[in-house]
Amino acid sequence: MTTELLHKRSVHIDAPVEKVFDYVKDPHHFFAAFPEKDRSHMALAEESLTPEGVGSTWKIMGRIFLLFYGEWVLTREEYVPNGRIVDHANLGGVWDYTFEPDETGTTLSIGFGWSSKVPFLGEVIDRVSWDGDRDLDLVLGNLKKAIES
Repeated sequence: MTTELLHKRSVHIDAPVEKVFDYVKDPHHFFAAFPEKDRSHMALAEESLTPEGVGSTWKIMGRIFLLFYGEWVLTREEYVPNGRIVDHANLGGVWDYTFEPDETGTTLSIGFGWSSKVPFLGEVIDRVSWDGDRDLDLVLGNLKKAIES
């Protein structure tokens, strides 16, 4: 099974890496950063966070294309404090967050891709389900605003 990051965006945040990491590691903050159009028909539920980060899980429930009910269980597969987080959804989506100190704060990067045994399946789903680059820019902008305020 391979994972290809189809979208990767970055933003500078005027805050130390520790503060950015601490904020982003919370699934509630990440979910709240999504565009309102997505959050309006979804909810975050059944959160189970481990002290070491790896193995933490949470469920997102909601509508797919506003027609079908869906549930996504995300599992934290990698957790390097102040460095990197990788969350994998049971339906194949992979979120990759990196935190790098820069001259005046932190560069936060978020990548999204699909992990699948079926070649190109992720690309097909990606093309019909969302505008990944635009939406990641919105998520990063919302995280930046929340952390810097």
